[in-house]
Amino acid sequence: MPQAKLTGKRLLFVDDEQGIRVTLSVILRRYGFTVTVAATVAEAIDEIKAQQFDLLLCDLNIDREDDGLEVVRVMREVNPQCVTIVLTGYPNRESAEEAVRLGIDDYIAKPSNANMLVALLAEKLAERQRVAEKGKGQNV
Repeated sequence: MPQAKLTGKRLLFVDDEQGIRVTLSVILRRYGFTVTVAATVAEAIDEIKAQQFDLLLCDLNIDREDDGLEVVRVMREVNPQCVTIVLTGYPNRESAEEAVRLGIDDYIAKPSNANMLVALLAEKLAERQRVAEKGKGQNV
């Protein structure tokens, strides 16, 4: 199956667990993502305001319960086109519903298979790019 050429693979990865940040960011870089990591909500918001991202992979519970949704809210305000995926070790219906209301692209329970996660990120990014290309063609 031919791979779609992915452009814009700038990813912000937000997780309070250092081991996960280090391990997953190494894997993502191997697959060609440019990864910026943040360990707190404040760090994530600073990064969102400082640079443009194509993807956000964000833990749900960073400093406190469900505060990853604040990161998602800020990303949606600053960059509504960013592919946004919530990753959580404590999935629950309320947070999933709120995440959907915020327009996330996916909600994944930890632990997650790294290869599956990379494939999902690539798929969601390619899908977003196809939609953007269609939109450009209609505005001509």
